[in-house]
Amino acid sequence: MKAKEHYKNKVASRYIPLEVSRVGLKMLQSDAMYLSVKIDGHLAFLVSNGKSCYLENAGGRRWDDLPLLDEAAKKLNGVSCIIAGEMYVKSDGRSYGFEVPSALSKSPNLLSFGAFDIVENKEMAEAPTWEWRFKTLENWLGTDGMVHLIPQQQSSTRADIGPFFNQAVMNGEAEGVVVRHELGPTYKIKPIMDVDLVVLGYCAGFGDEQDCLRELLVGLALEKDAYQIVGQVGNGLTLQERKAMLKTLEQAPVDSEYMEVSGNNVVFTMIPPKHVVQVKCLDILAETSKGLIRKAQLKWNGKGFEHLGKAHSVSLVAPVIEGLRGDKSANSKDAGLNQVNRWLDAKSKSPVMVKTESSKVLRREVYVKETKGIRAVRKFLAWKTNKEDTGEWPAFVFSLTDFSPTRKESLKKSLSIASSEKEIIAIFEEELKENVKRGWKPA
Repeated sequence: MKAKEHYKNKVASRYIPLEVSRVGLKMLQSDAMYLSVKIDGHLAFLVSNGKSCYLENAGGRRWDDLPLLDEAAKKLNGVSCIIAGEMYVKSDGRSYGFEVPSALSKSPNLLSFGAFDIVENKEMAEAPTWEWRFKTLENWLGTDGMVHLIPQQQSSTRADIGPFFNQAVMNGEAEGVVVRHELGPTYKIKPIMDVDLVVLGYCAGFGDEQDCLRELLVGLALEKDAYQIVGQVGNGLTLQERKAMLKTLEQAPVDSEYMEVSGNNVVFTMIPPKHVVQVKCLDILAETSKGLIRKAQLKWNGKGFEHLGKAHSVSLVAPVIEGLRGDKSANSKDAGLNQVNRWLDAKSKSPVMVKTESSKVLRREVYVKETKGIRAVRKFLAWKTNKEDTGEWPAFVFSLTDFSPTRKESLKKSLSIASSEKEIIAIFEEELKENVKRGWKPA
């Protein structure tokens, strides 16, 4: 299992995504490159002891009785090895990853295995070339049948990649192209993808850019006012566009049982789910070297967000904001999960709550100030979440609630986070010093 884990963590997860128009600018030149179609399937490992075979996926699930294994055993007779490839459903057109789970349970005879690398074999040199790998796989498996080498085209110039991509991808036969440099990096070239996402929260900039948008927290719309978090996106806008978008989104924050921290360690301001943003990306991932990607699902109750738990979600590779879509609504039809369904495990879409400890209040102080019979209130609270191991909450949080009935915005809330008790108490003390001055008295 160690060889397969190493391959998944160190090789398969480190392909470099690249847009085809950037090949001439971003891809290294090499005298020996191997071009192949990117089959849309599930990463799997074919394991042979020389007599029998089995398949195992990246998560450790094993299959011993698939029809394709009989063919694999005949082709690999006497060969002990581990081969990396794609388990997929073969068809006259292109393959789709979402077809694999259905075929496994209902029609396993439709499954094929396309090999693209040798993970382990006693005849392998310490750093075998791609030429050796592909020739060896072709000798073992051939390029036809249910178990086969994915055909490779050798090239010595990047000029071949564009035509190869157009023939394979633009004609609808494959989801992308893989380019392997001899003893160098591997590139995954795919078309730019568009995804429409619901804006769930935002972070403003700081310093000279405090009137500009910094990042958005975005998700996909589910049925019945539920939303699946996808992630954070901040690139793609000019300074003027950032200012204009912040003005459109900026409003009083809503309550939320779920908090997420931006790249500059600021808690996102959660807002009502009514805006849709178009995002472009190079790729969509449903799993990492650690397994399936799981993120929070939220429920909008009309006043704030409830946390439903974690469910299988996706991450976007190199996301870029295109702009708000005023012509679209934050519902499952315009910005729904159907956009990424083929990447997701149908059995893992339902949220699952993780049991956690209750939070522990570290300090709480409330102060009031009366002016001409009108009372203002400021509440200071610091607590330890006891949920930092879930990856969804920070370890320590400080909250300042400021109520003043004479203000246009009567209720204001601010949050800060920290990784240690000492740090959060220091924040607490600094906020007290800044906000409790003459006229304020303990409640």
